[in-house]
Amino acid sequence: MFFDKLFISLKEFIFLFCEISFLFLLINMIVFYIDKKYTNLFKDHLKKDGFQAYIKAIILGSLTPFCSCSSIPLLNAFLRAKVPLGVCISYLITSPLINPIVVAMFIVSFGIKVTLFYVSFLIFAILIVSFFISKINTQKFFNEYFLNDLNDDTSNSYCNNQKLNFIFKANFQSNKIIRFKIKKENLLKELFLKSFKDYKKIFIYIIIGMAIGAIIHSFFPKDFFEIYLKDYGILAVFIAAFTGVLLYMNCTAMIPVALTLIQSGIPLGIMMSFLIAGAGCSLPELILLKRIFKLSFLILFASIIVLIAIIFGILIFFI
Repeated sequence: MFFDKLFISLKEFIFLFCEISFLFLLINMIVFYIDKKYTNLFKDHLKKDGFQAYIKAIILGSLTPFCSCSSIPLLNAFLRAKVPLGVCISYLITSPLINPIVVAMFIVSFGIKVTLFYVSFLIFAILIVSFFISKINTQKFFNEYFLNDLNDDTSNSYCNNQKLNFIFKANFQSNKIIRFKIKKENLLKELFLKSFKDYKKIFIYIIIGMAIGAIIHSFFPKDFFEIYLKDYGILAVFIAAFTGVLLYMNCTAMIPVALTLIQSGIPLGIMMSFLIAGAGCSLPELILLKRIFKLSFLILFASIIVLIAIIFGILIFFI
């Protein structure tokens, strides 16, 4: 039995590792390309730390149905593009919790009223959290080596621009017309190498995070709710939130399980608390974020997700 679970954990680890690695490399390449071709895209839409930028980040998050770990690559790209942390948090919380797949499954499983309440509550909570984050000196949350990487990127970009300006001026003065023809192969190679450079820095965190996620996924007791939470009343909302934030799960995959448990007698508020906490944050995600942020931010982020989960669970419990 133990070795069977261990084998399942190994398969889960390989799948998760490949998925996160592929997404990290691909998303970084896409963002680098967008930033190269449309220099002011992020600046115009996401770099202003305000209400409109939060809404745009929420919309973007709702269109990218990632799990909590899969959203890290795009978060990393946003931070490198100097998108404010408050705007990044809007995306980071939205992506695993509000997307077309989750909304559709919520409607089918729990009905239109619960779904509308779920989406409205989360958007309202995300806006409040983003506004709160924007009022803090966010520089203190970042690891020094990550900030150094950002500064190096900015310096390299500046040097390259200066070099290009010099070339343009020199050739303009000599009345020469320059035409840059970048082959697709060279462009892809350049984008891949830049993305892989970032990937190497987070590689060990992916290994550790996905290993923990795979082990938890295989060894977490299937009858946890029936044994430990069914008879605890509103206290179970708190237990479910703190338990969920330590696990690694996909909200889409958990909704059918949650529906089955609710039909077996588990209160809806308990399951909602568990779903939001488990999908919105996870131990593997926190390990991946450790490459970017200090422990103080990880505690703050996990606490915010747990608080959102508990409040929503209690509201559902009494409605």
